[in-house]
Amino acid sequence: MMDTLDYITLSNPVSKAVIYSGSAIFRALGLRPKQLVPKETQTVRPVMTQYMSPGAGSLHNLAGRYYHFVRLAGLGGASAIFMGAYCKYVLKEIKNEKEQLDSQAFADVANRIHFLHSFALMAMPLAHYPIITGSLMTTGTLLFSGCMYYRALTGEKRFQPFATVGGFCLIAAWLTLVF
Repeated sequence: MMDTLDYITLSNPVSKAVIYSGSAIFRALGLRPKQLVPKETQTVRPVMTQYMSPGAGSLHNLAGRYYHFVRLAGLGGASAIFMGAYCKYVLKEIKNEKEQLDSQAFADVANRIHFLHSFALMAMPLAHYPIITGSLMTTGTLLFSGCMYYRALTGEKRFQPFATVGGFCLIAAWLTLVF
């Protein structure tokens, strides 16, 4: 079961391409993995005092080595706000009232899912399997919201099946929190 899940999420060619592309984007933006302190130099503190100490209160420290999901949440939230404003501005120019309402409905759904899952990415360091859950959530948000934004802005339905795939990725991401 774990081998199958590993292949589906990380080892298949599509996942490898997404991970490689994501890593390249992070590197291009100057984001690097946090350097962990070797275990020999770490001091052992009780769990409660670790979170109550003045320096440990930041989200960056609490997120640990999965802090890139918090950064990704910030980018996602900013882009959700941008896309919401952009769609409102562009879609008000549509002359046909029915077409405008349909496009606005698709944009609203895309924006709601985009913003909600961008916010949820901040909790990925707390998940049992943060890489799997965060990757599924990011992929699902990109596919679902991206296709819905495309449909809202162009009226074309050719990428609609990918929105369904994105929806299944989002469902799988939420289900990984259960197991």
